[in-house]
Amino acid sequence: MAEPAKKPSAAEIRGSLIAPQVRRHTWINIAGPLSAIFMGVFAAAMYLHPVGVIRWLQMTHLGWSGVTQKDLALQDGLITYLITGGYQDEEPVVLIHGLGPGGALVWRGVMSTLASAHLKAIAPNLPGFASSEHKQADYSIAYQANAIAQTIDEMKLDHVNLVGSDLGADVALYYAVDHPDKVERIVLVSGGLIGKRGAAKLRQVMLPETVDAIRAQADMSLFGMPPMPDFMYERMMSELSMDIPAGTDMLNSVPRDEGHIRSKLGQLFNTLTIVMYGAKGPFFGTAEGEALHAAMPGSATVVFKTSGEYPQLEHPEEFSESLVYVLKQEEGGR
Repeated sequence: MAEPAKKPSAAEIRGSLIAPQVRRHTWINIAGPLSAIFMGVFAAAMYLHPVGVIRWLQMTHLGWSGVTQKDLALQDGLITYLITGGYQDEEPVVLIHGLGPGGALVWRGVMSTLASAHLKAIAPNLPGFASSEHKQADYSIAYQANAIAQTIDEMKLDHVNLVGSDLGADVALYYAVDHPDKVERIVLVSGGLIGKRGAAKLRQVMLPETVDAIRAQADMSLFGMPPMPDFMYERMMSELSMDIPAGTDMLNSVPRDEGHIRSKLGQLFNTLTIVMYGAKGPFFGTAEGEALHAAMPGSATVVFKTSGEYPQLEHPEEFSESLVYVLKQEEGGR
């Protein structure tokens, strides 16, 4: 005769109820310490290399949009550049940064939109900036324009659209007046022919020597970054000191190299030129934008009334839409 089933004791019932809960929460016991380790490593990296970490985060986000970073050997050293895909029948867009900690990443709000419009976008880190090679050289506007020329030749680009921001606008103009047959359209963003007075304004904030100055620069060119304690801005200033020689050389070359540009502006008579700027820009606002428009016969203007120095970061959607519209126009300089 079969024995009657044994009735579980109260202790066994409690054990069966408790055991699944332990198994369900095992992952928390693992994930908790791992998260703490990750946060500790991130905090240490942020303290040691704040600018590098910020650039890495921005580049990682861009990577999700299909933007990649590559390098290219020029005559005087290695440069890095960001690039998207695009249609072969569309002229590539070369995005030229100016001063500031972002380098080519100043275009991070624009590149995915250009890619969606089937335009190949190329944003080099100019020599002496960001992850491009730093060496003893005279990083004048002319020197940077020559680096852009080498980049275009090495990539075998027949015709290009040029977009330049602050001093990058002068680099774009310098290349364009020397190679007008290769330039389809020029877009000058918050810069171009700024003169000695404009260079002096840029020097005050874009080559920071104090915590307040680096904070102001970070607020503008690392748009969207939360405030940080003073010691972090000091760390940023130390890290960005590597880029200061190149920025200084570019500013020092403004009178000479802008003179070269002005002497050959007639070369751009048939090139579609657009001046874009934020009306609230501290260095390049309405007065400067109107002066540049007057100096460039046949140019047009696009004004972002609520933007400051970086409309491409402050209002990326509006800026990108305007830029794509310009780049899709049929007029060109070919």
